[in-house]
Order: sequence, then structure tokens, then C-alpha cells
Amino acid sequence: MEHRRLEKAIGKYLNTKWITNEGYEVEIIEYYDSSNCTIRFNTSYETIKYKVTIQNLKKGKIKYPYHPSVYCLGFIGEGVYKPSINRKDTKVYKYWSSMLQRSGNGKVAKKHPTYKDVTVCEEWCNFQNFAKWYDENYKEYMSGWHLDKDILVKRNKIYSSETCCFVPQEINTLFVKNNSTRGECPIGVSKHGMGYQADLCVGKYRRYLGTFATIEEAFIVYKTAKELWIKNVANKWKSLIELRVYQTMYNYKVEIND
Repeated sequence: MEHRRLEKAIGKYLNTKWITNEGYEVEIIEYYDSSNCTIRFNTSYETIKYKVTIQNLKKGKIKYPYHPSVYCLGFIGEGVYKPSINRKDTKVYKYWSSMLQRSGNGKVAKKHPTYKDVTVCEEWCNFQNFAKWYDENYKEYMSGWHLDKDILVKRNKIYSSETCCFVPQEINTLFVKNNSTRGECPIGVSKHGMGYQADLCVGKYRRYLGTFATIEEAFIVYKTAKELWIKNVANKWKSLIELRVYQTMYNYKVEIND
């Protein structure tokens, strides 16, 4: 009797096709019982097989690992890295999803214009690839550090393994530009009466460098002070940051069109 029941179920379900809640077609290619059957996703990717239950299949609760479910850009993929443990997002997932939010969410770009036109490389849309890079580059002492895309490549707009690094907040804020307060003046310079004032931001404080007759004079003073300050901060963190980050900072040149 049990054997006949199984044969009937196999005849009912084997090779049947279903549509998931995400809109993907799947096909049952192996059936053992209602709690154990194998499906195949019918997509352009390589054949992906999963063990599922008939109940979840009927409800459409089958997740496709390459569905761009995170800010319409990122997908979890297949691999050893998990986005959550015990229903809590992992640290690497938080870095990854925040990165996708900054690049793919129009609201973020409107609130922070520096994120306009920012993109994530195709490789990092796959969580598994980003997590592997994270695993190789993130150290325990980096807790609270920022994922930065601007230091290694000036004016960069792409998050990728070639352009990104982890840096402490002190380094990250060194390269933040306050375009809203400087107006038409170059970086580090503002109009002051009949002249032009140069100021250097040092942490939370603004250091007055002087007021000058021309924009060019004010900018040169700012440029000299800023490059020296970047070198000082680079030396402070030299033992903890990547060598490529240190070298980029030490050789960094402030330009009038920054």
C-alpha cells in the first residue's frame, strides 16, 4: 500500500513545473516524499538544484539565490558565506547591504549628492564574492572602520576590490568635501570680506590659516597644510592600514578642482 501511494505521488509531482513568489519557474526532477524532493530552476544560469518540501513549493516560498532582492542589485548567491546567523545580520552582510544602499537607492543619492552615479561592480553584486574579499581584508581590530571607495582612486564612483579599502573614521573624514559651504571657491577656501579665507578641518575643529587677497594664494596655503596633515594621519595609522592605503595617503595631492 505504501509503495503504491509513493508511486502515485511520484506520478503526480515528478516533472511538474511551479512558479515561485519571485517569479521563477522550477521543475521537480526527483521525488522521494512530500518533505524531500529536488527541484531545478529553469534560468539562464547553470543548473541549480535544491532540496525542498512540497508545502513550500505550493506556497512559492523557494528563494532563487541569484534574484536581485537587496536594493534591486544584490543577490546572496551560492557559497559558504551566510547573510545572517540566528536571524541576526552578519557584520559582512551589513557592510555589503549598506554599500548597495548607497549605490542603488535614489533617496540616499538625493540626501547625499556625493553618492550620485555611484555603482557597484558586477562581481560585488554577488554577496559571496564580496564576503570572500571581506574575509581576506577585514581584521578584528577594524571594528567600526569604514568601507571607503575614494582614497585609492580619486573621484572614483565604483565599489570594487581594486578601489575599496577599510579605514578608520579619522581617515575617512579627511577626504570629505563640504561643497555646500564653500560656494564657488576651491576646496579649503571661502569668501571673507574683500579677501579669501583658508581653513583646515582637523577632526571636529576648523583651523584658521589666514585671509588672502586672491583665491590662488589662499588655496596654496590650504593645499600645503592639508597635504601635510594627511601625511601626519597616515603615519599615525601606518601600522594598521594597508600599505597601498598608506602610500596613497602619503603621496596624495590636493588639486584646486577637488
